[in-house]
Amino acid sequence: MSFWSSASGASIWRGYDYFKEGKVEAYEQLAENIFESRIQGSAEDPYHTVIDIEHPKRSHCDCPFAKDRRVVCKHMVALCFTAFPSEADAFLREVKEPKKEEERRQQEHYKELERYVKSLKKDELQKQLYNALLELEERNNRYW
Repeated sequence: MSFWSSASGASIWRGYDYFKEGKVEAYEQLAENIFESRIQGSAEDPYHTVIDIEHPKRSHCDCPFAKDRRVVCKHMVALCFTAFPSEADAFLREVKEPKKEEERRQQEHYKELERYVKSLKKDELQKQLYNALLELEERNNRYW
């Protein structure tokens, strides 16, 4: 959906939060790709929101961020996730997958470091430790 490329990262995350918190009141499908709802936000009254999945810039919301502007706000994103829950699942998977890979690489790096340290002889280890402490001290003194 080109809808997502029209939204900022902040709007997508906040919209996801609103979706998960159930802030979208019952929505109505007005046409094949057009949905309407009222979404509870930070104001007392819910915001009236209409999204057009095929033409995101035609979407509108009466929240202060999106009113009279052609932007995709968090309320529009929340409505889209509510109308298409599989998109919310896909978004979360897309975000989590790189984090899992990064954690895996980090763990592998730590194991490599451990193997390296265990392979050092006592005098080599002492020299490496001494050099590391000197470098750490230099870095700390650099910002005094």
